[in-house]
Parts: sequence; structure tokens; C-alpha cells
Amino acid sequence: MSPSRERVAAAEETVINPLAMRAVAQDGTVHEALAINEVALFRETYQAAKIRISVDDHVRMEELICDGVLVATPAGSTAYNLSAHGPIIPLGSSILALTPISASP
Repeated sequence: MSPSRERVAAAEETVINPLAMRAVAQDGTVHEALAINEVALFRETYQAAKIRISVDDHVRMEELICDGVLVATPAGSTAYNLSAHGPIIPLGSSILALTPISASP
């Protein structure tokens, strides 16, 4: 068996659950989407954004002042999240990475 076939034969199945994103803008407009890797929110003006972050209907961060924020799944933690200096999360973990972009102190 070739090395690439051996790697495929030895692969382990991993269940990946999508991340359901619901963002509410200051004017009340609601945006919803599903994501496998991450959800990225960025400011729309020249000023930093004030963002409240809730996960599963629990407020995790009342106010984060930054240019943007990533909420990454384990599957997406090695993509854009890593390049923004976020953590690598092992597949199968039941946690999310919250990575601010240019956060204000």
C-alpha cells in the first residue's frame, strides 16, 4: 500500500458541528449564518467597535472594544484565528476560541 493510502486508511473520523452566528447591529438589524471554521466580525467605521459576546445565550463578554473579533471552532483554530495570534484548539474539544483583533486596553 502506498504511503498516502496508508494515511487515508489510518485516518480517524471527527464530527464537526457548525457554529450558528447571530449578530445584532446597533440599528437592530439581525444577521444569521452558519460557519465551520470561524465567525469574524469587523468594525464598519473608522472608530473601534464595541462588541458584546454571547455564546449559547450566556453573555461571555459584556464589552470588548476592538477592530474586530473572531470566534473560532476547533476546526478553524489553525486558520485565520491562528494568524490573528489565537490559540490552536484540538479537534473534538468542546470549546471555542475568542480572539480580538486590535483590542483597546
